[in-house]
Amino acid sequence: MVAPRLLIFDCDGVLVDSEPMANRKLVEHAAAHGLQLELEATLHEFNGATLSHRVATLAARHGWSPPADFVREVDDQIDASVAEADAIPGVAAVLRQLADAGVPMCLASNSRHREIEIRLAHLGFTHYFSRRFSGAEDVAHAKPAPNLYLHAAREMGVAPAECVVIEDSENGIRAACAAGTRVFGFARFTPHERVVALGATPFADMAELPVLLAGAGLAI
Repeated sequence: MVAPRLLIFDCDGVLVDSEPMANRKLVEHAAAHGLQLELEATLHEFNGATLSHRVATLAARHGWSPPADFVREVDDQIDASVAEADAIPGVAAVLRQLADAGVPMCLASNSRHREIEIRLAHLGFTHYFSRRFSGAEDVAHAKPAPNLYLHAAREMGVAPAECVVIEDSENGIRAACAAGTRVFGFARFTPHERVVALGATPFADMAELPVLLAGAGLAI
């Protein structure tokens, strides 16, 4: 197996515990506009998807017509509530260890650039990632399509097979596997067995990640 030269991190659900908060804002705003959704079911179905995809899917499924500015309004509510979202437990120590070892890292998220930068700045993580890539703005097709990870690898000058991706959602794992990268799946909302079935190596605690990366051939 090729030794990794680049780590690519997802953001929401891997670095920042924002998925439950963002999902809650969507469910609350949908209810205010006539659509009742189940909080947990919506979180599990759409974990890792773009907000525009979530809204389009729900509109088609329920015959619902949200206002034209619905996505923007929810985005604004999420951005305003970013202080509610903490770092995933243990991830700050992992990032420090990787940075101290000189491991190249970038970020690839389905969020927009503005949202990515707000989250990273809030956590003090911006300096860890030399480049940040957006599935909503940098490529034609966001995750679960492989475009974003292929784009990130190309921009960083590394072959996909030389990349290790850290993901948490089915959409993200599908995208990274389809791009030809090696994938470690943070099994928080996605069950271990599902992570394995999708082609990734599961882990349940960020403290496990350095051991997995060392086992993959990364010098840390």
